[in-house]
Amino acid sequence: MRGQDRRTFTFRDVVRFLDLDSDDRRDLQHYLDELDTQGIIHRIKRGQYALPSRQSMVSGLLQCHRDGYGFVRPDDRTQFDQDIFIPARNMEEAMHGDRVLIKVAARKRPRRRGRETDSEPQERLEGTVLRVLERGHPSIVGRYCDHPRFPMVVPLDARMFQDIMIPRRQSKGALHGQVVVVSLSVPPGPRQTAQGQIIEILGYPDDPGIEYKIVSHKYGLPTEFSPETQEEVAAFADRISAGERAGREDFLDEIAVTIDGETARDFDDAVTLKKLPSGHYLLGVHIADVAHYVREGTALDADAYARGTSVYFPDRAIPMLPPKLSSGICCLKPGEDRLVFSVLMEVDGRGEVVRRRFAEGILRSRERMTYPSVARILVDRDPAERSRCSAFAPMLETMEELCTILADKRHRRGAVDFDLPEAAIEFDRGGRVIGVVQAERNIAHRIIEEFMLLANETVAARLAESGGPALYRVHEQPDPQKVEDFAQFALALGYRLEKGRDGAYRQRDFQRFISRIEGRAEGRFLVYLMLRSFMQARYAAENAGHFGLAATAYTHFTSPIRRYPDLIVHRLLKECLQERPSQAWQGKMTAQLPEMAAWTSARERNADEAEREIEKIKKVQFMSDKIGEEFEGFVFSVLRQGFFVELLDHFVEGFVPAGTLIDDRYDYHERTHSFAGAQRHLHFRPGSKVLVRLDHADREAFRLTFSAVRLLA
Repeated sequence: MRGQDRRTFTFRDVVRFLDLDSDDRRDLQHYLDELDTQGIIHRIKRGQYALPSRQSMVSGLLQCHRDGYGFVRPDDRTQFDQDIFIPARNMEEAMHGDRVLIKVAARKRPRRRGRETDSEPQERLEGTVLRVLERGHPSIVGRYCDHPRFPMVVPLDARMFQDIMIPRRQSKGALHGQVVVVSLSVPPGPRQTAQGQIIEILGYPDDPGIEYKIVSHKYGLPTEFSPETQEEVAAFADRISAGERAGREDFLDEIAVTIDGETARDFDDAVTLKKLPSGHYLLGVHIADVAHYVREGTALDADAYARGTSVYFPDRAIPMLPPKLSSGICCLKPGEDRLVFSVLMEVDGRGEVVRRRFAEGILRSRERMTYPSVARILVDRDPAERSRCSAFAPMLETMEELCTILADKRHRRGAVDFDLPEAAIEFDRGGRVIGVVQAERNIAHRIIEEFMLLANETVAARLAESGGPALYRVHEQPDPQKVEDFAQFALALGYRLEKGRDGAYRQRDFQRFISRIEGRAEGRFLVYLMLRSFMQARYAAENAGHFGLAATAYTHFTSPIRRYPDLIVHRLLKECLQERPSQAWQGKMTAQLPEMAAWTSARERNADEAEREIEKIKKVQFMSDKIGEEFEGFVFSVLRQGFFVELLDHFVEGFVPAGTLIDDRYDYHERTHSFAGAQRHLHFRPGSKVLVRLDHADREAFRLTFSAVRLLA
């Protein structure tokens, strides 16, 4: 095989070779070196790299643990429907976040005293990395250690546990302790140390605003648009031309309002609502027509696709589109004419859409309303606010009426609403964190959520009916074993998750469970664990339904300013509404959609992680001057090593090591996830109220460590 001419290698050759199931890794790696690896990657992403069921090789994303081991999530879940364990000894040259090719074998599970059950599999899948297909992190952020003989960079992400040696001539003059960006030149391996060169110096860890530079580099978030994109955007006019108005439906006389958060700057949706003589509701969801401006094949489109999504930090954002679009011509500002793509739905008294139509139109928003202002009108009945918005107050009341109808419909069909609280971080004028509180949710949030959900479902149904290409937002049924594990844990705490007569868990079973634990001390912890037993929602070219929403078809249509999948859906819907859709274009999209779905799903998860990390950093910054102070809180989650606590005065969480429980000898009870005192019989369990002292605020690992003072009544 080594003697073959490179040009004669085909994909069939690769499959034939892999079918040999050879254990000779060197020969395999040499052979793969001679192949077009990128071609293999593209086939994997497009689902064309199917191996025979007997084959023990699979590609997937590697997620590492700080202790050196990891798990690979297979690209093809039909081949292996579980994550594959990778021991530290089998990592080879792979690092956290890489897409790898691994060889899979079954290994006996290690026996753990008191943990063996008849239902637990006796074997687990274990893999060995054969090859890194794609590096997850072309650059790595770390702290420079200026050792006299062996300068190195220690990655800030603990999951990248390999230190990187830096030749002195490639240190770029970095000083000890500075945060730097490294390009890897020699990967880590069993017999070699990772090496790299510093490509950028970010500064010292305490420099103002450095956390945003760190997170942007760490998660590969582009902060600048290409010169080509800037040139394209500069050519856009600030006003709609007469030619752009031609052929569009006129919604200028409609009473349209936008409802967003107080700090929102990109308004991509507006709503209109009328009560019809029949008693039905005519709901209009009008979305900025971003597809009119962001055309396929342009530099602007390439930049938007590379980002995949806007990233929102507590006090700033990295937009998917340049500000001239996201905050300008595509933003539905009050009093400004804007191009929209609208979904008009006639809804009956049970929340069913009895008629629908779609229109490219032109709209002028009458008012930019905020969630608090709508709540003051509908909940507080504030006379001053109602007087100020007298032209919209009746429509807002009708919106609340329809919102209740739609929510009841979703509840009847079994939709699962987790409604976990989120943090709101408050800043002073200088950008310093002055408070971390629980974000407020009110009727205005629910109104907009219900209307957007309905619009997304309506668009998904139309795309599904067309028989053409479509991009769906799918949420598969949860893994039965994970749900069973959760049910057993909940039962140990006294809460039963009932299942249907057929022995399967349905949406209504989770719905009823949530209603039973609502308001209980340990309720939020149980909801959080339940959510972890669910599959992660993602984008897909094939419709698999949405389990959480109990929807047969669902998509994302309502936020094309900040989500690239919504922009794709706009293009798909526009095409399928044509009298004669382009077969060539639809065929091209059918081929491209699986890769687009995988990429945008990955960018979404990446953005979520970046946003969570900044939130953790800001919480640690807020608490860093409170070392030694005591706080009341409640136990959120209990592990053998200790428990997590959430403070009552601040929406902040931290860890309490078991070693700080010194007023008694405490034993950890795994079945109930609690610590029990041997003499005083006190119990630290989920929901317990405790007094804790802040001992340490780690600004590099973004962790708060507390010690237990005492259990509160």
